[in-house]
Amino acid sequence: MNREDKNPSPSASPTASYRDISRELLKTILADHESWIQSGGKLGVMADLQNANLRGAVLLKANLREANLCKAYLYGAYLKNADLRNSNIAGANLRGANLRWANLENADLRGANLARSDLQGANLKEADLRGTNLKMAEGLTRKQVGQAELDEKTIIPTEIRD
Repeated sequence: MNREDKNPSPSASPTASYRDISRELLKTILADHESWIQSGGKLGVMADLQNANLRGAVLLKANLREANLCKAYLYGAYLKNADLRNSNIAGANLRGANLRWANLENADLRGANLARSDLQGANLKEADLRGTNLKMAEGLTRKQVGQAELDEKTIIPTEIRD
């Protein structure tokens, strides 16, 4: 093995395989999605943010109901009070994301990384958390966990509040 094989290039990053989304494009996608939701699918377009790089994005109170966020990079994103009902968030990286009071009812979070995320007050009713990493997630209660679908691969924090 030569020296180059041992040291990855400086340009290699954890977000290299993600699609970059500018703030302007994200605003347009959210506005089109809102129209799509409000019109029952007759106007606008459903938000397709699959594989999107949304690291640190501020999505406070965003309406992402039924959006496609599959495998999105949402590391440290601010999703407080966001509506994520019925969204596809499978395989997404939400490590350190703020999901306080977010509505994740019936969301597909299979295989997502929610390590160190803040889930205080989040609605996890019927959320699919099979294979999800919730290690060191903050604000998570037994009630929230009890309302979600888990499996033997789901990693839950060692300390869960009552």
